[in-house]
Amino acid sequence: MRLKAGKPINALLTLCLIFPWTLNAQKTARISLPEQFARLGYEPIELQRTAENHLFLFGKLNGRRRSVLVDSGWSFTTVSTNAARKLPSSRGGGTNEPPSVLIEELKLGRNSFSNQLTRVERMVFDGQATPFEVVLGCDFLRRHFAVIDCLNQRLYVRSSAPTEQEQIKLEGILRANGFEAVALDLKNPLAITCPARVNDQPVEMLVDTGAVWSTLDVRQLDRLGLRALPTLAKISGVGRTGTRGVAVGEAESFALGDVRMKDANFALMDLSDWGLAAPGKELSEVQGILGGAELLANGALIDCHRLKLWVKRGGGNGIRIVTQPAR
Repeated sequence: MRLKAGKPINALLTLCLIFPWTLNAQKTARISLPEQFARLGYEPIELQRTAENHLFLFGKLNGRRRSVLVDSGWSFTTVSTNAARKLPSSRGGGTNEPPSVLIEELKLGRNSFSNQLTRVERMVFDGQATPFEVVLGCDFLRRHFAVIDCLNQRLYVRSSAPTEQEQIKLEGILRANGFEAVALDLKNPLAITCPARVNDQPVEMLVDTGAVWSTLDVRQLDRLGLRALPTLAKISGVGRTGTRGVAVGEAESFALGDVRMKDANFALMDLSDWGLAAPGKELSEVQGILGGAELLANGALIDCHRLKLWVKRGGGNGIRIVTQPAR
C-alpha cells in the first residue's frame, strides 16, 4: 500500500501555521498588561484603594487638588457643593435634577480632560462630608472608552473608540492572560449591570466599583435559598440613605454569566434605599450589587465601552463580612 503524499504535506503545512501563532501567543502573554494596553492606544491612570474597596486618586480640578472616586455604579459624574463653589459656568438643573457645572480642565495623572459637564450635589455620609470631592460616574467612563483594572488599580482611557481590529486584539490578549468575558447590559437610568446566578437562580447585579461588598436585596432571600445571619457590619449611603445595618447570606454557588466563581457570601439589605429593586420603580429588575470586594477577588477588568466584564474562572474567595451576632 502506498501512502498518499497529500496527507503528510497538509499536516506539515498545518504545523507550520500553528507553530508561529503559538509562539506569538506565548510572547504576547509575557508582555505586561499595561504595556499591551499602551500599544493599543490606552492611557493608564494609576489608582489607589481604600480599606472600603473604593478606587480613587488625587487629581486637579481647574488647577485645584481634589480627591476623585472612580465609581462604575454612579450614573453621572458629580462634584461636591464645596468643590463646585470655585467653578465657573454654574447653572440650575431641571425640576428633579441637581444643578450642573462645566469643568474646564480635569487632570487625572498625566491625562487632561476639558469641558466636562458634571452635576453638583451635597455629598455626605452620616451627616459628614465624604472623603471624595469628585465622582467619575458611568457617563465619564463610557465617554472616554474606559477599562477599569480592579486588581491592579488602574483606569485606562482613550481619546477615541478602539477600532474593531484593536478590540479583537485586546480581547485576544485578555484571553491569553486567562480572562473570560461576561457580557454586560446598559440600563436607563444610566447603569451597567451583569447577569449572575446565585444558588443557580438568576440575579441581575449592578457593576459597582464604589460599593464595599456585593449585596443582594432582602426580598430575594426565599427565591435564592439564602438565610440571613445578623452582623455588626453597617453600610452608609450618600445623602438621605443614611446608615443601615446589614445581614449576611452565604451562597453555595455563584456565577457571573457562564463563569462560575468560588462560593461567596453577600451583604443583605433593602436595596430600594439605593434606587434598586423597588417593585414598580426604575431599575426594579436590578436585585443585587456586584461590589468592590468581589471585583477585586476575581481580578476583574470592566470594559465600560464594549460592555464586557473580564474575570478569571474560580479567581476569588468571595467577600468576608464579620458575622458576630448583633447585640
